[in-house]
Amino acid sequence: MRIVFQMMSTGDFSDAARDAFLADTSLYIGNVREDAPPGCIFDEAADEAPDLPYLNWAFACLRDHLGEIDCVISQASEKWSVKRMGIVDLAILRLAASELLYMEDIDDSISVNEAVLMAHKYGSEKSPAFVNGILGAIARANNGAGA
Repeated sequence: MRIVFQMMSTGDFSDAARDAFLADTSLYIGNVREDAPPGCIFDEAADEAPDLPYLNWAFACLRDHLGEIDCVISQASEKWSVKRMGIVDLAILRLAASELLYMEDIDDSISVNEAVLMAHKYGSEKSPAFVNGILGAIARANNGAGA
């Protein structure tokens, strides 16, 4: 989510921007604890490493399908265009929607649950319900289309 947030903030979804993000390990290395600073996604002390295949997939998926993903989010949100959404909520929604739409290996409920947890941690008080509602609508529409 942090790389998506950074790319959205800078407007740069290039491979060079991804590589620069990964080169600055202070952006994502840390000990995962409740009191850990936001953005710590793995435990350096336990010799964990970021899931680079997933990160590269998510990055490429968002870069290549951003328009489609935003269209689906807008349709599911009914009253909110992506231009009106907060950047944190939108980063979470874009990442989870990409999983729902393009990654069959992850169960929809897991994608939605992880997104809601991120919304609790990084978003506003209303973010978890907002994210859950939109992603639930996307999951239902996506499953209905495939049935």
